[in-house]
Order: sequence, then structure tokens, then C-alpha cells
Amino acid sequence: MEYPKEKFLELARELKAMAISPEIELLVCFPGIEEEGCEEEDYPYVIIRYVGDSSEGPEKKIVFSENYWSSDINTLKGAVLFQIKSLMEELQSFEGE
Repeated sequence: MEYPKEKFLELARELKAMAISPEIELLVCFPGIEEEGCEEEDYPYVIIRYVGDSSEGPEKKIVFSENYWSSDINTLKGAVLFQIKSLMEELQSFEGE
């Protein structure tokens, strides 16, 4: 089954238009839409990476398996925003130790 490219094309546009912290890098990997710097996967995915200081920071990967394909754009975008928030909270708790 092929994923809904039109929906993910719109999602890619919305993710790129979001205002997020400059310390966060979003790598959007949707086959046939956005593929630069991505590894080949069976499903579209997004990597949320902390790039605050020059060292490699933690990252989270959201794989949009078939369970996500019927979700609307706002739900998919919300999943990405939740992971961004979660990563930022992890970093703040780590810095506080």
C-alpha cells in the first residue's frame, strides 16, 4: 500500500513553515517528496534533532506508519510538535542535573 503523498506533501509544507527554535533541526523524509539527507525507509518519517551547541545532540524519530495515514494534517503536525516539546523538556531536565 502506498502512502498518501498529497497529504504528506501538504504536511511537509506546513512543517517547513513552522516557527521552531533555531536549536532544533527538522529532517523531513517523505519518499518521493522530501528525500535529501535521508535514509531509505518503507514509511515517511521526520527526525527532530537538537543542534544547539556544535556537538551532536539527542534526536527523536517519528515514523508515520500506516496507522497515521488516515489522520488529518493537524493530527500529524501535532505529533511532530509533541515530539519537539518532549525533546526540549528532556534537554531542560538534563541541563538541570
